[in-house]
This record gives sequence, C-alpha cells and structure tokens, in this order.
Amino acid sequence: MASALKVCAVCDSQFLVKFRYQIESNDGDVTYYCSQQCRQKASTDRGEHRCSVCDTSFTPTYAYQRAETGGEVQYFCSMECRRPAVREYRQRQTHQQEGPMRIAVLNQKGGTGKTTTTVSLGAGLAREGYRVLIIDVDSQGHVGISLGVDGESSLYHLMIERRPLSECIVAARPNLDILPGNDTLASAEIFLARQSEDRDKYLRRVLGDNRDYDFILLDCGPSLSLLNMNALTFAEHLIVPVSCDYLSLIGVKQVLKTLKNVNQVLLHPIRILGILPTFYDMRNNISDEAIKTLRGYFHDKVLSPIRVNTRLKEAPRHKQSIFEYAPSSRGARDYQRLVDWVIKSQQQRAQASA
Repeated sequence: MASALKVCAVCDSQFLVKFRYQIESNDGDVTYYCSQQCRQKASTDRGEHRCSVCDTSFTPTYAYQRAETGGEVQYFCSMECRRPAVREYRQRQTHQQEGPMRIAVLNQKGGTGKTTTTVSLGAGLAREGYRVLIIDVDSQGHVGISLGVDGESSLYHLMIERRPLSECIVAARPNLDILPGNDTLASAEIFLARQSEDRDKYLRRVLGDNRDYDFILLDCGPSLSLLNMNALTFAEHLIVPVSCDYLSLIGVKQVLKTLKNVNQVLLHPIRILGILPTFYDMRNNISDEAIKTLRGYFHDKVLSPIRVNTRLKEAPRHKQSIFEYAPSSRGARDYQRLVDWVIKSQQQRAQASA
C-alpha cells in the first residue's frame, strides 16, 4: 500500500489517489495534488484560473475571460461559458432594478374567471419557484376563500392606514403570499373618493419600490372603481379573461376604454399582456366565433383558451388551487400553459432591459 501513496506537489503531504482531479498530466509529466485547494493554488501560482462555468484550468489571455459581477471576480475559458453566466447576472440585476412583474387581471364584466385565473396563475408561478404576491382588490375576498386562508388586513390597511406590507399579508402556500380582500375595501373606496388629488396613485406610492417578489398579481373587481384604478396605475401589464360569449366581447371594449384613460389621463403606461379566452366549449359554435372575433381585434395577444372544466369549479370548494386539487385535469393543463407563457414573457422583459 505504501508504494501507492503519492506526494502532493504543493504541500508535500502523502495521500492515496482517489479522484481524477488529483492527477495532472502535461507533456508526459505527471503531477499530484492531495486536494482541490492545492490544485487551485498551483494553478494560481502559474497564472492560471479555473473557469467559473466548466471548471477547466486555463491561463487568461483575453479581457472577456475575466468579469466582475456583483463584487465577485469570475473567469471564463471561452465565450460559450461567459455568455450564459453574464446573461443570468444581468437578469438578476434587472429584477433588482425594475422590481417584480406587476400584472392586473381585469374585466369589467363579471363571471369571466378573473379570480380563477389569478389564483391559478399565482399558484402555478409559486410552484415553479417564483415569489408571488396576490392582491385581492375585490371586497368579496374570493382569493382567500379559494385558497382556504383568511386575514384581517386588506388594501385598506396597507393604503389608508399605511401598515407595513409584512403585517398585512398572509402566507398561503410556499412562495405564495396574499393580501386578502374583505368588506373594509368599501371604506377604502369612500376614503379615496374624498381625496382631491392623486387618488388613483395610492397603491403605487405604497408598493412602488417593492423588491420582495418576482410577480405581483392583482385580482380586480368587476367594476370601474377607484381601487381598480389604483391597481391599473400600479400594474404594468394586464391580462383580460374573456368568457366565450357575446356579452363578454362587449366587456372587452369597456376595458380598452379604461386603458386609454389610464394611459392618457393618468399618464401611466400599461399594456395588454394577453387576452385569455375562458369557458371555451368546443361543442358550441359561439366559442370558436368568440375566439375568431378576439383574434381579429388583438391578433397574437389572444392566448390559448381555458376549456370548460368541472374541476376548476370544484377546486375552490376544497380550498385548493387546480394544481393541488386535480393536477392531471384539463384545467390544470390549460393554466400551466398560461404559467409557462407568463414566465417566458418575464424572461423576455429581463433580456430586453439587460
């Protein structure tokens, strides 16, 4: 056994070779290292560094092979290793600078699946590892009811009483917090109505600098209320659930008028992220006609439809998201497509800002 022991070229200790990294061969000469630390020290002494991505030992020759990211120096043996590492760092920086992706879910017509969409999207994003906050802007409080959680605080306490967000939210699931809605929102409406200036911008003042979440979703009520206007002046994107019937198409026109008002009068840029057809029934011609009409107006903004699914109706009664209650159902598959699409949109947003 003694003859199998090797001597470390750095610290002169004797050891038994067990790993490939302990052997370095160069032009027929073999060198041994007892540990990664000793091998790294030998490389550094020779002016070499190990690639931060693929761990290859190399001597930096070009400026691009060294980069300082967030105070930490990294080395890259090639552009193939550098590109993804720098892109990931820039995306993290973009999130820190711009904050979470803020999405309002709104249709001024009731019964289009706004809360189901908000809860399913939020739960799906949380399952993917993103930090999500859902704000219930509707006094009926259906977000909390759907997830089986309750809380005493609401937007009233956050906006009017100026309580810290951390004291108002409720942890609903891992990575998923909610700010519930309840009847105190009626008092918030009255307070806002009495204000003479900037009554549409209270929420933006309170949460405009938030960096604790990757996504903030706002479940808006079926009306043009001051709370909804606060949600729209805070959000940067809008998802409009539209049930596949004629009356819902009229509701979309009302949403467009509201967006025009927000953009022109309140001077806040908000754009439609997607039009989401809901309650799609392939057995009815009106469903296909509704989608054709929507695509005529909104083109590629029209997303894949959410099909009629009994499991989606049953999930709130069991205080579960569709992914918990029926993960193999059509409803879960349809909303997973929405989750994937929103994640892709967030990544494109980060890349555009990098």
